[in-house]
Parts: sequence; C-alpha cells; structure tokens
Amino acid sequence: MLQLEHMHRIAAACYPETQAEGSKFWHDAKPVKFGNSVAFAPTVTLADYQIPGDSSYLLILRVECYTTTFVAGAPGFGLFSPPPSGTAHWVFTDAVPITDDYRITPDEPLHILVDSDEMLFAKGGQKLSLVAALDPAPDATPRVIRTLVYAYLVGAIIADRLGPSETTYFSE
Repeated sequence: MLQLEHMHRIAAACYPETQAEGSKFWHDAKPVKFGNSVAFAPTVTLADYQIPGDSSYLLILRVECYTTTFVAGAPGFGLFSPPPSGTAHWVFTDAVPITDDYRITPDEPLHILVDSDEMLFAKGGQKLSLVAALDPAPDATPRVIRTLVYAYLVGAIIADRLGPSETTYFSE
C-alpha cells in the first residue's frame, strides 16, 4: 500500500493539468525496493542498487532501517530496535576508485538518512549505495542491521517537475 500512496503522491506533485496527464505521470513511476541485511561492523553498505542505464532517474522516497539479534535468549531477540548510531551517506560506487567526488549526500547522522522519508534523485546508469560508519556495538551480542529502500524509476519529465535535473555531488 505504501508504494501506491507514493505513486499517487508523485503524480499529484507533478501538478497534472488533465487526468490523462496525471495517468502518464502515474505510469512513468516504476516502484523498486532494495536493501541489505548486514552484520554489525564499523563500515557497512546498508543498501545498494544498480540503476538501469535506460532509466533517467531513481527517486528515493523512503528508507526503513532497524537493528535486531537472532541469538536466542539475548536481550532484544527478534525485536525491532532503532538503527545504530553513526554516520552515513549516499554515494555512486561503480566509479573506480571510489572517492568523495561521487557522493550524493554529505555525511549525516545515521538517523537522518535511515528510517525517514526524503526525496532524493540519482542519475540512471549508476550503482548507488548507502554507506554507513557505525559507532561500536553496545555489547558483544551479534546484531543484524536490516535496511529497506522504497524508490521509483522515473523519467526526465517527472524529475524536472519535482526537482533538479542533475544529481548534486558533494565533496569535503
């Protein structure tokens, strides 16, 4: 249901003048879900996706992230806990070598980029990754970080109506 709500909001945000134009925007947004389930480590890739070369843009609208443990008897066994503390950023990782020149966002506290709604555009034909540098785990219990990204492959017309026509790169 969340994807249907997102598609409705994408089409409405383009301010269609007719119902036919609204239908065109609706059909131009193709839902994509991706993410990872990774062990707690100092540096992790929480999510990554190869954007198809024939897509103009990937529009990220929602990122969900939680931490859990599957060790029976451990505190928090099977429960959804908040994301760990640390920092994260979105970056294109198909360029070699990976440098800060390919960042889409600056380093932000992890909770700002995960478990939140946003509207982030990434250019098609690239591999996009959400990379995190985590603070040490609170104890020795093995933990898993699960991340799910709700994104949409959109055409240039939607991207032009909703945001910038090019992804902005940050470097520090």
